[in-house]
Amino acid sequence: MRTLDWIVFVAFLGYVVFDGIRRARGTKDLDGYYAGGRSIPWWAAGLSIMATQASAITVIGTTGKGHEGGMAFLHTYIGLPVAMVILCVFFVPLLRGAPILTAYEYLETRFGPVTRAIASLVFLVSRCAALGFVLYAPSVVLAAMTGLDESVTILIIGVLTTGYTVIGGVHAVVWTDVKQMIVILVGLAVALVILLVRVLGEFSLDEALTLAGQAGKLDALEVVPDSTDLVPKPHPPKGVEADTTSFWTENYNLWTGLFGGTFLMLAYFGCDQSQVQRILTNPSANDSRKALLISGFAKLPMQVVVLFIGVLLWLFHAIFGGPMWYSEGQAAKADPAKWAVVERDFRVAEANRLEKMREFVTASRESAGEASALEAYRESVRAVNATRAKARALLPKKKDYDDTNYIFPHFVLNELPILMVGLLVAAIFAAAMSSADSVLNSLSAATVVDFYKRWLRPNASDESALLAGRVATFGWGVFATLVALFVAGEGAIIEQINKIGSFFYGTLLGGFVLAMLVRRAGEVAAVSGLVAGMGSVLCVHYTLKVAFLWYNLIGCVAVVAVGWLVSLRFPNGR
Repeated sequence: MRTLDWIVFVAFLGYVVFDGIRRARGTKDLDGYYAGGRSIPWWAAGLSIMATQASAITVIGTTGKGHEGGMAFLHTYIGLPVAMVILCVFFVPLLRGAPILTAYEYLETRFGPVTRAIASLVFLVSRCAALGFVLYAPSVVLAAMTGLDESVTILIIGVLTTGYTVIGGVHAVVWTDVKQMIVILVGLAVALVILLVRVLGEFSLDEALTLAGQAGKLDALEVVPDSTDLVPKPHPPKGVEADTTSFWTENYNLWTGLFGGTFLMLAYFGCDQSQVQRILTNPSANDSRKALLISGFAKLPMQVVVLFIGVLLWLFHAIFGGPMWYSEGQAAKADPAKWAVVERDFRVAEANRLEKMREFVTASRESAGEASALEAYRESVRAVNATRAKARALLPKKKDYDDTNYIFPHFVLNELPILMVGLLVAAIFAAAMSSADSVLNSLSAATVVDFYKRWLRPNASDESALLAGRVATFGWGVFATLVALFVAGEGAIIEQINKIGSFFYGTLLGGFVLAMLVRRAGEVAAVSGLVAGMGSVLCVHYTLKVAFLWYNLIGCVAVVAVGWLVSLRFPNGR
């Protein structure tokens, strides 16, 4: 980055930390530290909810997914608006019926303290498992963009985020998230405009969309899995044979999104403390509903735009050329001689793809030989994908290498003008921080409220409880930073986060659904259901080839089914 870019970048980070510390005023107890004194406006809470999820995961991971897989990832969000309406109708009244600080306090009022402890523990474990990806993956990409060592970028994000979260609590988290969300949106808008200008300088909008569509990049709704898709499929787990013809095994199609994706969104926004905490900060239940609705209904079009930026990136590289492998650090690990041979093949395939693109557009205009030109174009797309697969095969076999997270940063560094680079790098840093601060504050809340105050020191004063909250936040911040320093994340960030969450979210959701639907269920039924939910997901994962989004539905159904059966034998039992 150049000097002006660094000035923009440093100024933004300095302002975020200053504002976070300033928000510490007035925080004198746990209600202020974890719920903001129930005074956060609904629109700020809604933007904070968006920022927590639309973090570096969106800026880096989803644009990369759009480049590689087109609009297919949108299947994950098909059920988001439906999930938000369900949460507003059924979950908000439960969570706002009493002045609770964590979602799991409600489960104690319904079932008992053991159920609350287990549910909170499931949340803590799930978020601990994701911490390495939350900090590590964006830090590695940012290191490549800034020229800093990756451990330095990890420490910058970890230390700054932990600092203002420890001091300011949820007030700092929400209001810095609002500013970070604005920076993210501005950065994405800049990238969108520049890409449109460059691509539309070569093809009309209709031609560009046709080219992307015929390459399989605009398939946003896939009802029947197609084994002939041009878009490369995600790599299956090690030891599992790929199967792209079944909607049970394909990660992204209408059915996995409509059912598995809806249950993922219900669990994430309704049972994950990092999200629930936002709707507990509003003055009223109606404000909480507004916060959920604005985040839910704004998130879907935002995902469309972000994925479309990825598609435009693919068109941009198809027109103007791009690297065979976007991560220079990974490419450097291959045999140089073999890599050079494959790269020559890639350049030939890339030039041929551009030629076939132009021939197809010409044939479409003249309505002559369009079918043969289309097939030649689609074949050229397959040839480029096959060459990139050969490049991947040259990398060391210790990992399943993936350069998805480097595609958007490569564009930022090499194509954007001065100042814009600093803005986009600041946006990615903001994205990483907005995800991390929410996780830290929610982990601290579950630790202190569900365990420290509930089991260790139930009579602790406000001052000692608040001190414990800040200590817990600091401890989780140190833990997150250490995990990021020593654990490497693989694959697209957004997909890895959703995979980890899907192991746990269905079980958490099942606990709340059981509480609402099975009135005779007591703590014995609830605990049995929670154990069965986690067990069923693990069993399915290790025995069946099922797309990870289905785990959310499987876990929820198992909890409710087992809980109902046990309640027949132990009605209202504790």
